[in-house]
Amino acid sequence: MPMARVPNEIEIYYEEHGTGEPVLLLMGTGADHTFWGPQIGPYSERFRTIVIDSRGTGRSTRPADPTTCTARAMAEDALGILDHLGIERAHLGGLSLGSAIAQEVALMAPERLLSLSLHGTWGKSDEWFIRAIDTLEVPALAGEIHRYLNWALMWVLSPRFLAEEPEAVADIVRTYIDENPYPPSAEGVAGHTHADKLHDALDRLGSIGVRTLVTAGEMDILVPPRYGEQVARAIPGARYHLFRGDFASHCACLEMADEWNALTLAFLAGDEVGEVLGVSPE
Repeated sequence: MPMARVPNEIEIYYEEHGTGEPVLLLMGTGADHTFWGPQIGPYSERFRTIVIDSRGTGRSTRPADPTTCTARAMAEDALGILDHLGIERAHLGGLSLGSAIAQEVALMAPERLLSLSLHGTWGKSDEWFIRAIDTLEVPALAGEIHRYLNWALMWVLSPRFLAEEPEAVADIVRTYIDENPYPPSAEGVAGHTHADKLHDALDRLGSIGVRTLVTAGEMDILVPPRYGEQVARAIPGARYHLFRGDFASHCACLEMADEWNALTLAFLAGDEVGEVLGVSPE
């Protein structure tokens, strides 16, 4: 079982697929590496694709103290993975909490990145967002993991997907909890929600000089597009793309995987996708 020991005695499970320039993908709150399933195949045809179980999920260490889980600490974990694999520079992509972690990596060690992709992202947790995250944290802390996931799927999936794809939704519940040998835990989810609520990088994003793509989904309820636009305007030269349509949810990477993969792979290949909302670097 591939494990990397990173700073602070944390062990991180990882998988590698394909060859080429390395791409490290970081998933969101409470989710393990399997949520990148729709991306692994297409990405690995062109890139050395690395997916991990972030601390608190899957096979990785689950700290007993949730307050030890912050975006910065998890950024150190990500850099530890690159060190473990002997990778000097990589493309870095993150969804949701993974995007907050990716922001911190870009701020801490920009020289380690070939590009930065931020999906379903935000720069600073405001009162509305904190209250939204509380709806995930409360059932998790009570040990009601099925209720936690039930509410989480309401936030991250589109109304149409929930209504029209019941088998796919049931499959998420089955593989994530019922048949998962490493199911989510109260401590793990609480660590991630703690990191979500504390994230505050907006005033520092202007120093990021890495080639950056920001995407959002017009049907994203948990992290509405206004947050992504704010991030894109804050990072000099960042390109912004809004996924549109009934399935353009927080999990557009799942619901509209073909379109999502095509756009993000084009960016990784060097294409100028999206538009620049902020001030381009001189």
